[in-house]
Amino acid sequence: MSDQPDRQRPTRFLVELERPSDGWGELQAVTARARAAADQLTAEGLSVRFLRAIFVPEDGSCCFLYEAGSSEAVGEAGRRAQLAVARIDESVRVAQDQEVPS
Repeated sequence: MSDQPDRQRPTRFLVELERPSDGWGELQAVTARARAAADQLTAEGLSVRFLRAIFVPEDGSCCFLYEAGSSEAVGEAGRRAQLAVARIDESVRVAQDQEVPS
């Protein structure tokens, strides 16, 4: 057993965005705002990392992947970036040799 305290790893959250009425033509600008808002929160002492944007052109959906201590922190990043957030869900990263949690 380790003498080291158990350090909580940040959780990953998937943020589903509502499709803008004029489409995703400004996706790069929206992504830049999301990244800047996460950086601003981190500078203020609330650790939020914007990891990536996932755009699915076949159905016009877009999700952002964040790493943070809570969904509330991710929600605040979304508010600051003026994102049209449909939902925020905790996500799980699964390695090749790892079973998917149920």
